[in-house]
Amino acid sequence: MDKYKSDQTVYDPKKKKFVPLWRLDIHTITVTHFNPDTLTEEMRTYSADYIRYHIHYCDSKYPDYIRRLVNEGKIIQYLDDMKLKVDAAIKSQVERWKQTYSEYKEALRNGDTEKIIGLENCFTGMAREVIFDCMIYI
Repeated sequence: MDKYKSDQTVYDPKKKKFVPLWRLDIHTITVTHFNPDTLTEEMRTYSADYIRYHIHYCDSKYPDYIRRLVNEGKIIQYLDDMKLKVDAAIKSQVERWKQTYSEYKEALRNGDTEKIIGLENCFTGMAREVIFDCMIYI
């Protein structure tokens, strides 16, 4: 179900009806764009959990904002930017902890691969928790 559809429509000769230029399915987090030049639908599905969380949060709190992004054809750019920014923030925070956490440094010196991987996974989980509160639920 596409809850968000652009106001602008284009005639699809295959379906023999007018279709929205842009659609967002919030259940599958799929953006569909009907390309009027090629008369084909182009789809992009986002699989990152935080994109899903953010879309569902915005759907409940700011549906007009999502509607405007879809209507203006800016939803893909918005979601792509979010993915880049969140991934960069997580990576940056993990790197900070890796450089300052003494137990991690000791595991590096000792070549304790299991401990290194465990701590890196822990850092990633902690970073996601902090960053989600700051970047996803806004």
